[in-house]
Amino acid sequence: MAKKALVGIGTAVLLTTGGMATAVAQDGLGGQDARGVKATSKANASWGYAKATWKWKGAGSTGKVKVYVDDQDCNGYSVYAKMQFKRATGQIVDGDNYYWNSDSRCRGKGQTRNGPKFSDNFNITHGRVVVCQSDWGWDTCKNGKWHKNPKA
Repeated sequence: MAKKALVGIGTAVLLTTGGMATAVAQDGLGGQDARGVKATSKANASWGYAKATWKWKGAGSTGKVKVYVDDQDCNGYSVYAKMQFKRATGQIVDGDNYYWNSDSRCRGKGQTRNGPKFSDNFNITHGRVVVCQSDWGWDTCKNGKWHKNPKA
């Protein structure tokens, strides 16, 4: 009688586990859709750091973008962050806003800014944050890692 009870419990556990695996597999994305909607990108250089978070809303759009930028050097040049998006054609386009952390506020806690949504008529396959130092003439920039749009 004890052996049958143990076999019954083991079978129930396997059925439950199998049922869960089947439910995850049936959504067609292996449960990654919920994780893929949220996006993060970070860019780090000795003189500045930026992190952006957003949600992918569709093939060519995001929700509002939240960007943190920090001037880590205090070298007289202000630091800013911007968003970049890659179209299915391979073309890279900048977001509409720059997110500044002026040199006068450096080595503090940095600054967090909320930016607008981004939308494009083209299929946007990736997004990333870029941190830049506003130096004389040409700005020096460091790209963050691309985050793939699961809805593209």
